[in-house]
Amino acid sequence: MHKYRLVVNPYEIEQWVNDMASQGWYLQKFTWFRFTFERGEPGSYIYRHDELERFGASYEEEYLEFLKSSGIEQVDRSGNFVFFRKPAYEGPFELYTDKKTKISNLSKKVTVLLWVILLNLMIGIIGLNGDFSEYEVDWFGLSLNVMNIFVVLVFSIPLFKLIRLRKHLKRDLDVFTD
Repeated sequence: MHKYRLVVNPYEIEQWVNDMASQGWYLQKFTWFRFTFERGEPGSYIYRHDELERFGASYEEEYLEFLKSSGIEQVDRSGNFVFFRKPAYEGPFELYTDKKTKISNLSKKVTVLLWVILLNLMIGIIGLNGDFSEYEVDWFGLSLNVMNIFVVLVFSIPLFKLIRLRKHLKRDLDVFTD
C-alpha cells in the first residue's frame, strides 16, 4: 500500500508511521512524500527516525553498524532522513534523547522552510504585481504566481508547528541533564 505525506515535521511522520505499525502496516520504503507499507502482524515493530549528516560523514558507517549490532534494523533512507525499527517485544527505544540535538535539527528545518516560503512569496508578489499592471492578463504567468502563493500557505502551517515544537523543547531544556 502506498501513502503520500510530505516529510516536513519528522516527529509527526514518526508518530504516523508508528500508528500505521500498530494497525499492522509496516514501512518498507519511503521518499520525501511517498511511503510504501506492507501488511503484517499489528504492533510488532517500533519505528524511529534519524537525520544523518549529508554526504557520508566519517562516523556514519560506524554509527549504522553500532545500531545494527544493537538489534536496530535500518528500514530505508531518503537523503539524510533514515527510518529504523526494532521489534516491539524488546521494549521502547530511542536513537537520541538530548534536546539540544533535536533543537538543532528543528532549527535547520525551520531555516530551510523559511527560505522556501520567502522565495515563493517574493516571486509570487512580484509576479502578481506584473500580471495586473498590463492590459492583458497572462493566464499562465498568473497561475504560476498563484501557485507560489499557494506554496507559501501550504508550508506556513508546518513552519509554525516546527517553531512551536522547538520553542517547547527550548523551554524544557535542562542545563544539568541535556
